[in-house]
Amino acid sequence: MKSPSSARFAVLALIAQSVLSLSSMAANLTQAVIIPTPAEGTLLKASQMLSEELAERSGVTLPIGSDAEKGNPRILIGTVEAIPGIEVPDKPEGYSISMEGDTVRLVGRDPRGALFAAGRLIRLADCAPGKITLRLAKPIATAPDAPYRAHQLAYRNTANTYDAWTVEMYEQYTRDLILFGCNGVELIPSLDPDEKDGSVMVESMHAMNKKLSVLIGSYGIDVWLWSPVMGEAGEDVTNPEGAGVAWEKRRAIFADYPVIDHLFVPGGDDGDTPAEFLMPFLEGLSPLLKQSHPNAKIWVSNQTFTIDENNYFFDYLHTRNPGWLTGIVYGPWTKMGLEEMRDRAPKQFPIRLYPDINHTVRCQYPVRDWDPAFANTLGREPVMPMPKAHHHIYLRYKHLSDGFGTYSDGIHDDLNKVIWNALGWDPAADMPALLREYGKVWWGAELAEDVAQGLEMLEENWRGPILENAAIPASRELWESIAKRTTGFDTHWRAQMYLLRARYDAYVQAKARAEAGFEQEALAALSRASEVGIEEAIDKARAELAKADGPIAPGLREGIESLGPVLLRSIGYQLSAKEPYKARNSERGAVLDWLDQPLNDRPWLEQRFETILSMKDQQAQRAALDEVVHWKDPGPGGFYDDLGAVGRSPHVVYQQSWEEDPSACHSPRVEFPGYKADPETIAAAKGPSDEANAAFKEERNRPGVPPLLRGRQELRVSWQSQMVTNYGTPLKMHYDGLDPDATYRLKVTYAGRYRPTMTLTVNEAYSIHGPVAQPNPIWPVEYYIPREATKGGVLDLEWDLVDGRGCSVAEVWLLKE
Repeated sequence: MKSPSSARFAVLALIAQSVLSLSSMAANLTQAVIIPTPAEGTLLKASQMLSEELAERSGVTLPIGSDAEKGNPRILIGTVEAIPGIEVPDKPEGYSISMEGDTVRLVGRDPRGALFAAGRLIRLADCAPGKITLRLAKPIATAPDAPYRAHQLAYRNTANTYDAWTVEMYEQYTRDLILFGCNGVELIPSLDPDEKDGSVMVESMHAMNKKLSVLIGSYGIDVWLWSPVMGEAGEDVTNPEGAGVAWEKRRAIFADYPVIDHLFVPGGDDGDTPAEFLMPFLEGLSPLLKQSHPNAKIWVSNQTFTIDENNYFFDYLHTRNPGWLTGIVYGPWTKMGLEEMRDRAPKQFPIRLYPDINHTVRCQYPVRDWDPAFANTLGREPVMPMPKAHHHIYLRYKHLSDGFGTYSDGIHDDLNKVIWNALGWDPAADMPALLREYGKVWWGAELAEDVAQGLEMLEENWRGPILENAAIPASRELWESIAKRTTGFDTHWRAQMYLLRARYDAYVQAKARAEAGFEQEALAALSRASEVGIEEAIDKARAELAKADGPIAPGLREGIESLGPVLLRSIGYQLSAKEPYKARNSERGAVLDWLDQPLNDRPWLEQRFETILSMKDQQAQRAALDEVVHWKDPGPGGFYDDLGAVGRSPHVVYQQSWEEDPSACHSPRVEFPGYKADPETIAAAKGPSDEANAAFKEERNRPGVPPLLRGRQELRVSWQSQMVTNYGTPLKMHYDGLDPDATYRLKVTYAGRYRPTMTLTVNEAYSIHGPVAQPNPIWPVEYYIPREATKGGVLDLEWDLVDGRGCSVAEVWLLKE
């Protein structure tokens, strides 16, 4: 017999199970009527968005009305004033979603909150052909953590998609961002009303931006303008006349925009106005902006400011306490960490982040541990879903900022935008659940789990050495499967672009593996030069390298190229600088233009062969060939570091980990200058040689050694990436376990786009060289290390910046004599 207590427990359990069962039942909204209260402004726009987005997913168009027939469900949309009695967080943009009987209530603390409630309902609803249902176990009451959650969607030629869009396409993408909590869109105005800086544009930048200003404002979210000063030729505000002209240009443009809520003026990148002229100029600009937009706010960044300019800037904020300035912005190439900015800025000025979420290299947050094979093909602006990285980056800096307006030049970073939106709303958001929700919203519930997994796998494709990454073929297989199961794949640009990435990764892996094999065979042929002769050895090496001209993974390549026209039609994606895509240049998402990029040392080797064959001294030829074959061999007791390759620079010292410093303000990072060496590019660069750049340094003054035949220097793979530091941070390396009785010498390759002048010191005591500029052309230089420096078995190297953006080193050999 059961005891009374166990019987009570059984009854309670039964009741709880019944309640849970009832709460889990799906409410059928297929016949629902959407009722905005009142039916105007943002609330009406939210209702239209809800109706149309649910119709897109289900085929069922819910009517918008003032009431519903008896028995039909109702979806009420309004604010706390119009729909009382609902618990809503007392914070701007907060909302509640609740369900009672056949009525769903979407209640905002303000109209914008109601808009976000409608967006959340779209994410929650289960849509199938001819049916809309909703499961809501309990009411939702939520409000955003960050007040500013915006994205730059600039209609300009730099973009890889936006400049091909119509107003209707902009509206759809704005809605997509609103679903996950975006409350602002940033535009880039042109000061020339007739400017049309891209060939794919359907109308002038000014005409489009005016329409977008109205569109964005109609949803009740903020219109931001990003507008540099002295960012165009001829503008100069360092004198009264130039400032007057610049003020008048902006006054006229601002007056022509229907809606402006915020104006962000970057201190640099773009713009080249010294801080001591920029701040007074903005003070004079403020009343002109408020003539047409009384509530508009001004923000400014200190990007690219020098030490002196930063001192002036922060002193100005403290001493002048400018009332015309709302806040400051932390963006790429700010020459200090965010912590320092927050410490130095008066607390009354909020900080808005301007994070670069759309670039992989030469950017604010370079991809961690990225294989050069990817960097030299996918390049700076590929399809780049990075949920783990951006989850960490957001949380790392959230306590120092008051929100964000991301830097984006296309849809390739679509998932990253969603991640920043979601975390801006709730920093504790569950990432796996968010990825599933992303999948559900745009693929449907049946594919949500696979899409989430596929997005995670695409990020894992980029971790570590490419030839060792087993995730790459698996992710391609999954995305091929998702594509086959995607309804309307021909117009589904998200499915198309993730499939493109999966195929591209697999192609690059196959190409890297094949070309590594060709190079190994070429080096083996060169090593037999003493047996077969120098010319025959070089001929055989050339033949091995030329195998790369044959098809490598032709099916994969065809699959990549076939998606180009599809993505161009579906979303205006410009995957090449050539017709019909017309990307601004090969760096701007034009990944089709990099399919023929060599992933081994072939261009450098073939150029080197020309030089070696031109030598008159056979002994010098043999020595040069031996150097090529044994380039990376440091000899017995020596060490070789390829500083730009994943896992091949064990002696580099990181002052902070990536987790601590993902922007690498205070620690080293790998830099990829952007070296294009496909046959077409090399052929285009042939011509009369410039003697200063034609021959290697050691050979230029040798008798009998002519200049090279090409007007460009080809680069080894190890020269195509470097370890760099920024903003005066020293670059350091550490060795231990050295032979205390040996003498060592150092060989270093200085290379990179920074072209710095540096000093080199060992053990904080011995100067190895004073200020030395990067050699041109690139070639290793050698230095002897004082024996006293290594007698303790330890050696510390430190490069310090004298001139340039930052230290930059490509290769280091520590050679034991």
